[in-house]
Amino acid sequence: MSRLRRIADRDRIFFITSNLLPQVPPFSPTERDLLLLNLDALRKQSALRLLGYVIMPDHVHLLLATDVDSISNLMHQWKFKTGFAIQRLRGKKGPLWQARYFDFICRRTRDVSSKLDYIRQNPVAAGLVAEPHSWRWSSVGFYSQSTVPPYCRITSTSPAIQTNFSGPPLGAPCSSPFTCSSPLQG
Repeated sequence: MSRLRRIADRDRIFFITSNLLPQVPPFSPTERDLLLLNLDALRKQSALRLLGYVIMPDHVHLLLATDVDSISNLMHQWKFKTGFAIQRLRGKKGPLWQARYFDFICRRTRDVSSKLDYIRQNPVAAGLVAEPHSWRWSSVGFYSQSTVPPYCRITSTSPAIQTNFSGPPLGAPCSSPFTCSSPLQG
């Protein structure tokens, strides 16, 4: 089986999809929380800029950028740590995630907007909630100002995100016990 070669692994905005193995049970709410805690830890320890995310029962979508660390290294770290932690919680051993992940390089502003909209609508399209902001394992609350995402700080240097998704105004206070910021602030 041939492997797809990654044409870029940093200095881009990536839309990432990673799936559970087919025979693995879906994530529980506690496990989805654990995934976000680990994503936030990875964001803090690396040069990762997280623009959007949604944790679904059997897969995740991430919209992120990195200038220093390779995307493959970041994904390996996150999938390894979360796979081990979740399998330990479940009292199981072995792989949790599919070995690879799918990536899409956002080359245009409309690509970023499209992927953020996809992240926003994914729980609704899957029939998990009626309104996007009702799914707590998503960055939607940050952009709609309806809720504060549970763990991950959303960061962006792209004016397109501020234009197409109305986040809190620059310098707005954060009401979350977790770290948060508005788009355009690092």
